Amino acid sequence: MMTNRTLPAKRSNVKMDATSPLGIAIRTARISKQIPQRVIAEALADRCGGEPTNVRVSGFELSKKLPSDAELMVIAQVLGLSVVSLREKREASREHYKATTKVLYEDQLARGNKQVGSRLKPRAAPAPAPPKAKAKLASVPALADLVEQIDEIAPMPADKAARKRWFQCVSVLSRIGAAS
Repeated sequence: MMTNRTLPAKRSNVKMDATSPLGIAIRTARISKQIPQRVIAEALADRCGGEPTNVRVSGFELSKKLPSDAELMVIAQVLGLSVVSLREKREASREHYKATTKVLYEDQLARGNKQVGSRLKPRAAPAPAPPKAKAKLASVPALADLVEQIDEIAPMPADKAARKRWFQCVSVLSRIGAAS
């Protein structure tokens, strides 16, 4: 499957080099074994789903994205690396990932490819809510009081099914009284 061809030279349109511990580990192992990104991308697509594109692997190498555990396992198998060491390097790369994402975002803003997100815009102070009318709690009897009052008018039945319906009626009356 592997041929003796060498990998193409580094493209000039690449703006960043792998500088995070995980990106460096993936790229150096891939280049030293002469494995193109496409091979890793196809393995990731087969086992983790998604499209088999080089963009996915490039994003991992350039710290634009951090791979999930499943993706790390596939990468480790293809490159012959330890999953544990890749996980440790991924954790060490989290701060670098945040800084890289910020730099890319600011670059897109400077080129006019992106507008400032709504989360970054200052929010106007919310208008004060109108005062709510106070409910008349004193006029609504408690459920226990309502049960006693209705029991005087219509005694609670002894039959279990009839008693259940009786309590349902009392609870409906209680809600009607509270709503008014």
